[in-house]
Amino acid sequence: MIKNIIVILLLLFDVAISTSGDCFAQKHNGYYLNPILQGDYADPSIMRDGSDYYMTHSSFDYMPGLTVLHSKDLVNWEPISFALKEYLGSVWAPDILKHGDKYYIYFTVAGASKGGNYVVWANSPYGPWSEPINLNVKHIDPGHATSEDGTRWLFLSGGHRVRLADDGLSIKGNVEKVYNGWRFPKEWITTGFGLEAPKVRYINGYYYLMCAEGGTLGPPTAHMAVLARSKSINGPWENSPYNPVVHTSDNDEKWWNKGHGSLIDTPDGNWYIVYHAYEKSYLNLGRPTLIEPLEWTNDGWLRLKKGVA
Repeated sequence: MIKNIIVILLLLFDVAISTSGDCFAQKHNGYYLNPILQGDYADPSIMRDGSDYYMTHSSFDYMPGLTVLHSKDLVNWEPISFALKEYLGSVWAPDILKHGDKYYIYFTVAGASKGGNYVVWANSPYGPWSEPINLNVKHIDPGHATSEDGTRWLFLSGGHRVRLADDGLSIKGNVEKVYNGWRFPKEWITTGFGLEAPKVRYINGYYYLMCAEGGTLGPPTAHMAVLARSKSINGPWENSPYNPVVHTSDNDEKWWNKGHGSLIDTPDGNWYIVYHAYEKSYLNLGRPTLIEPLEWTNDGWLRLKKGVA
C-alpha cells in the first residue's frame, strides 16, 4: 500500500538550481501521501535509467524552463538541471527519455510566434542541454517512441504521429492519423473528447499507448488517462477493457481532473502511473503530481492496484 508525500521544491531563479537538500518528504504512519510534488507541476513525464528516475513537467511561462528532477524512490525529488534558458512561449506537455547514450526532451511551445513542437538533448540529465530545435510540426503534446525496426516516431495529439530522423532532431515525412482514442460513455460530464498527451512504452511484446482524454479544465470529472496496445508501432490499437486507468468519477473526491498519465516501472518489476490533478477547492494552486501503484491483469493490461486506499 503506497500513497505519497508532499515535496517542496525551492527553485533558485538566478540561473542556478539548488541541489542542497531543499526537497524533503514527510511520512504518515509509515506510508507516503499524495501528492509527490505539491504546487503547479502539471503534465508529468517520467523515465528510469537503471535505478535513477528523472521527471519533468510543463513549465508554462516560468523561467528557467523544463526543470529536470531526480529521484531514487519515486517520492523524494530534487531539481538537478533545467533544459530551457530562453523564453520561447508557454511550454507544455514534455516527454523526457533516453535513446542510445543521449537524453531528449520533446515539448510544445504555445501562444507565441515561436510556437510549435521542439526538442532539446543532452549527454546527461544534469545537462548542459542543447539549444531548442524547432521540429516544424503541428499538433501538441509530443511523445517519443521507437519501433520494432529501430525507427523513431513522435506521437502527437489527436491520435497522430510523424516519423523522426535517426538522430531524433528533425522529422521525416508527413503527419498521419493512427489512433482514434477510447470512447468514454456519453453521459460522462467532460469538456470534450480532447485526445492528447500520448506516451508509448514497449512492454512484454506490446506497445502500450497512454493518452489523456476529456479535457483538463472544466468539470471535475472531465480529465482521464486511457490505455491502448498493439503488437506493432503501426497498430492497429486495441483499447483496454479496464479504461480509464485514472479518472475522477465524483465531485466529492479529493482530487479533481485526474489525467495526463505516464507509466513507470521499478527495477524489481513494479509499475506505477504518475499523473496530475487539481485538489478539490484549491484549483488556484495548480495541478500537483501524484503517483499510484498499478497491477497486471491476467489478460495483460495495467490497471490501478486493488486494495490501495
